[in-house]
Amino acid sequence: MQLAAELAGEMVAQAVQWVSEGTAGPFLAYLGKSDARVTLVDLTQGGDESPLDYGRGLMVVRSAARGVMVYDGAISNSDGEQFDALIGEVYEFQHGDGSFDVLVPYRPVSPSQSFGVYALMLNDPDGQPVSDEILDAFLLGTRRDADAGEFLRQHQLR
Repeated sequence: MQLAAELAGEMVAQAVQWVSEGTAGPFLAYLGKSDARVTLVDLTQGGDESPLDYGRGLMVVRSAARGVMVYDGAISNSDGEQFDALIGEVYEFQHGDGSFDVLVPYRPVSPSQSFGVYALMLNDPDGQPVSDEILDAFLLGTRRDADAGEFLRQHQLR
């Protein structure tokens, strides 16, 4: 699961940069079982099924070892406040099946405020925080792309 978490960290950091520019459509990043490189797929290409269903199916058809789907959405806090958020679905298929979600609430740019990212949340399928090992691997992944990782760190709201 650590390898999937690293991939998720890298892709989510990149998506944060893209959403700040207004260009974060749903995408899938996956590594096939015999691939040496990550494949990036734009899930807005159309078709009869939803982009997320298409992405989930594509991981199966392409025999992905691990994959991350990232899309722009919204989440609510316990008080019912809505926040814009990047949502990542992370899957591991090769080294013991597993999954977790990444939630990245953010403040979109406006005339009075700059773009900012609130605290990241990584939750298992039961909604509980992931283990420290998974969190550490995710954070390591955010540093793979130096520019995207630095952008994420610079725009975190305190």
